[in-house]
Amino acid sequence: MSIQIRLISAADLAAVVALQDSCYSDNLYEPPELLARRLAAAPQSCWLAENSAGELLAYLFCYPSVAGKVAPLGSPFQAASKPELLYLHDMAVSAKARGLGLASRLLQQAEYFAREQGLTRLALVAVQGSVSYWQRQGFLVQDTLCPDAGAALQSYTGEQARYMFKDGA
Repeated sequence: MSIQIRLISAADLAAVVALQDSCYSDNLYEPPELLARRLAAAPQSCWLAENSAGELLAYLFCYPSVAGKVAPLGSPFQAASKPELLYLHDMAVSAKARGLGLASRLLQQAEYFAREQGLTRLALVAVQGSVSYWQRQGFLVQDTLCPDAGAALQSYTGEQARYMFKDGA
């Protein structure tokens, strides 16, 4: 199967929302309008994987941020003017594409982009019990957070949310 990684466009958002709905719990739902605002805020750091028929198989939304800043669920992206890292906000892989290595390929794309921007660190909030997956990718849990970051993690109600980072992107 031929798979292409490319930037997400506004025309892809309906398929992205459908994939999001199939991968995440109702607690993590984020509306199409918010995804459109996020894409507009960071169009060069949001990618998808599609097959040769143009079917969406996976996506990754990222944006330049600063260390220790946690994006609350349902908030728009606020790209940092002086970024310290690339924040991976949302990744999903369709059930039919699991096992194809698409999450790894999207992560590699994010790492490549980060290096091009002079960023050597990645960060994310792991949800739905995904901490061990991200640890296998080299991410570490950061338990000591500022009060604002801790409050932002609470917006991921019932999702076992943990802030994680990776050095050496």
